[in-house]
Amino acid sequence: MKIPSKLPITAEQSRAARFQLGLTQANVIEQSQLPGHKLKNFETGRFIPDMAFLENLRMFYEGNGIDFNDIEAKPDTPNTPKSQPGVGIVTPLQTCRFVVDQSLPQDQVDSILERMDSNDARIAELMKHTLESGFLSTYSEKTDTDTKELYGLMAENYLLFRTLQGRNILAPLPEKAEPKTQADLIGSLYSTALLADQQADEQSTDEETDGEE
Repeated sequence: MKIPSKLPITAEQSRAARFQLGLTQANVIEQSQLPGHKLKNFETGRFIPDMAFLENLRMFYEGNGIDFNDIEAKPDTPNTPKSQPGVGIVTPLQTCRFVVDQSLPQDQVDSILERMDSNDARIAELMKHTLESGFLSTYSEKTDTDTKELYGLMAENYLLFRTLQGRNILAPLPEKAEPKTQADLIGSLYSTALLADQQADEQSTDEETDGEE
């Protein structure tokens, strides 16, 4: 997917428009009915959504009285401070963004980002759980279960992130196969994850395409 030289709306304009309207990201998501993960990732600079989303986001703001001619489009690169300590030492750098693999279908990208956001919310919830002492061990079974889930969610988000970059570094273990290495063991646990289902769909699509040829 090629990114046009000029977007319908920039991340800076979106933040400025929300500020003028007194809206939070949650307010915009609720009122516009646009995908929340796209707005969050767009405004934080993680990725640039599809043009249809950006056009609808601009239309939402304009429908609420925002005139983008009055909002100066500023680059997302921080300006160099003129008279602050350390200016000669610290050099502002351009905002870094990762590039989504262009071969991934948009619906798969959306599905992955939604899953990552869902995992983030669950991680934040688990982080608040109080540690419980165990009777015969340092921690209770519940605390051990929470810890394992946390590690699992963090690991899945890493795998999902690498998939967005076009690198599937782990494959599910074939059904009924016995794990022999660490990769096999993780693969057996991973076989029921969202990412495994998506890779299976991709492989199936590729095989159908090859068959048609």
